[in-house]
Amino acid sequence: MKKGFKIEYLVYIYIVISPFLDALSCMYRVWFPNALLSPLMVIRPIIPIILALYIFARDKSVRKPLIISGIVYVLYGVGHLLIFRKLLTGISYGSIFQEGLYVFNYTYMIYILFIIMYFSKREQLPHLKKALFVMLCSYLLLIYVSILTKTSLPTYVEGTGYRSWFVSGNSLCTALLLLFSVFVADMFKKKNLKYLIVFVLLGLYLMFLVGTRTGLFGFVLVFAAYIGFKLFVAFKHKVQFNRNRVIIILGVIVLFTLLAFKVGSSTIERRREMQAMVDDIIDINNNYEVAHVTGDTTKIVYSINHDLVPEGQLSEEQKKAYLDMYDACNKLKLNSNNYRIQQLIYNYYLVKEQHNILYILFGNGHVNLYGEMILEMEIPFILFNFGILGFLLYVFPLVYLLYKGIKYIFGHQKFLMENYYMNLFGLLLAFGLACIAGYVLYSSTCVLIMICILGLLEEQGDII
Repeated sequence: MKKGFKIEYLVYIYIVISPFLDALSCMYRVWFPNALLSPLMVIRPIIPIILALYIFARDKSVRKPLIISGIVYVLYGVGHLLIFRKLLTGISYGSIFQEGLYVFNYTYMIYILFIIMYFSKREQLPHLKKALFVMLCSYLLLIYVSILTKTSLPTYVEGTGYRSWFVSGNSLCTALLLLFSVFVADMFKKKNLKYLIVFVLLGLYLMFLVGTRTGLFGFVLVFAAYIGFKLFVAFKHKVQFNRNRVIIILGVIVLFTLLAFKVGSSTIERRREMQAMVDDIIDINNNYEVAHVTGDTTKIVYSINHDLVPEGQLSEEQKKAYLDMYDACNKLKLNSNNYRIQQLIYNYYLVKEQHNILYILFGNGHVNLYGEMILEMEIPFILFNFGILGFLLYVFPLVYLLYKGIKYIFGHQKFLMENYYMNLFGLLLAFGLACIAGYVLYSSTCVLIMICILGLLEEQGDII
């Protein structure tokens, strides 16, 4: 008897089409650079809205929590945007509309979390892992078609690397690394040629083609974690090694090592180029010596010191934060291209200079800064720019479920498979990348994969 369609199958469809939606969204920006709103932003939420309405209509027990949480998120969003509007200056990178997109995106992903965990808790997503594998294959298809057809966008403005038809090379790498952590334990099992092919294609892209440190070191880190885990389990339980599997793994390691030495990595090449450019930035405020901040920052500091800043261009707090950051970077003797540390220092001093509890609670706005000073390190920028309340609303639910997944290990070590541990490692890596690299939590697809991994953890261990 043929089985009928189930509403939760829409989750699988949403997962599989997400890479294609991301690619179309990116190309729409390329084709229509002045468009404020992409049609994909309207299309993407259709399936989640249908699922949310279905759950709301079907399950009375969740109606009240959904209504209350909706009110809380709306009130926070309104408060955040009102503060953003008040602090808007002439140097701001974005508008209140763009800031609103951040608020919407983070809120939207929390409801995706609710939907997937709702179905996972009730064991209604038995094919979740298969959907993620199709997603991984879809990513690789898009990547290699774009490279072979020479239509791939460069990872960096200098023209290095291939990011296919996606907005960010770092967010693409994070998505692939998360998926790699899900399937790495399956890639070296007997008679799994398709997984081995995917592994090789994935490794070639992350190590040699994308050109980011996230891809290069992330791939090595996930693979090393898997090997380390297998060795630990084998020695602990005195398990005899499978000779064929050991030969395959060693062969793969040797292959990638030889390729790394012979072909080289665009990541390493770009690092060398960037390092060579450090001495080219001079500081007009310090006898034209080598600068420890960006070239634009030296000009802004000069304008502040000589009272040349146009009215409304910078607030008094921003001026003080720039001067504080400039002094701190000189004391630390930072490289001028160390953008993330400069951003972190500037945002710290900005919050310190503002002395306002409402800004600390609701945040002072992510795009309410000059472009170079917008924090790329997502965990800090959510805390600084969206405040303590924003951090609790947007990040804490994911962190809490990750904590529950780790806690579950201590009472159930004998019953958990290696996939469980690698899934946890993938989540920890994603949060680590969100702290140091960025382009993780704002990426709808990266967070979707993180949520799906939490759903897989729920299948093996009761973490809710």
